[in-house]
Amino acid sequence: MKKMKGFLAMGTVALMALLGTSAASAADEVAMAYVVHGINGEDFGLDKALPVDVSVSGLGCAIPGFEFGNRVGPISAPEGNYDITISLADETNPCEGTEVIVLEGVKLTAGTNVTLIAYRTADGSKGPGDQLGLGVTASAFANDFTSTGRGKARVIVQHTAKAPTVDVVVSRDYSNPSSPGVTVPGFTNPTADVDAAISQINAELRPGNWQVALEIDGATVFGPDTLNLRPATATYIYAVGEFPSTFQYLVFTETGLRDKKYGGSQQPSRGMVRAFQ
Repeated sequence: MKKMKGFLAMGTVALMALLGTSAASAADEVAMAYVVHGINGEDFGLDKALPVDVSVSGLGCAIPGFEFGNRVGPISAPEGNYDITISLADETNPCEGTEVIVLEGVKLTAGTNVTLIAYRTADGSKGPGDQLGLGVTASAFANDFTSTGRGKARVIVQHTAKAPTVDVVVSRDYSNPSSPGVTVPGFTNPTADVDAAISQINAELRPGNWQVALEIDGATVFGPDTLNLRPATATYIYAVGEFPSTFQYLVFTETGLRDKKYGGSQQPSRGMVRAFQ
């Protein structure tokens, strides 16, 4: 495992160096990208970490030994189309293992900021790029690193789990129906036959502790779990796994999103990650 983590660290540094060099020559014509491993190996009777290698056209073996729940980024890449292959990790010959997901022509557009995440399909059916029929896929979802409102925190929730359509409740006190909060109905994994736009929630809230819960037909099926939201910070929540057995959230934060006129920086720091089940 220590060796695998060493591979990951070296691969990440190499990837950033390569992309950084290309980005510099392309001036402002770059896209920003993060990569998240959102597939729990336990869903397939394997080790939870399910280490994989990620190769990118033009860059070779970019991220070896990438484990469930981890994130790499931010990475700047020139605008263009990229072929991305995710294969089972091979310490001896990185990126030469069994191919699991192959995405061709993934378009990165200059000026955008995205997260590429590997995840389960909504119903376990074969997803785009799924080489083994495991019910997995990978997609790029938009990030929002614009300045938050003054004194506000941003929360972005993404449905990338093998799970039914749910209602999401974000509340100051989930046990009190009159407590301040927001409910978003019809939250759905985008691999289902629905508008992908309703697979993401983006809201600005006052800082402090908020409780997040999932409901089906008014009944609580997950949570509530408490998040501490800080001002000028974006909290990204990815629902992953298979409901209800391995379902969980992966939580990442990006700081420094305050508008410059209030004395802050618009450049996000490296995200921190945690998970809860």
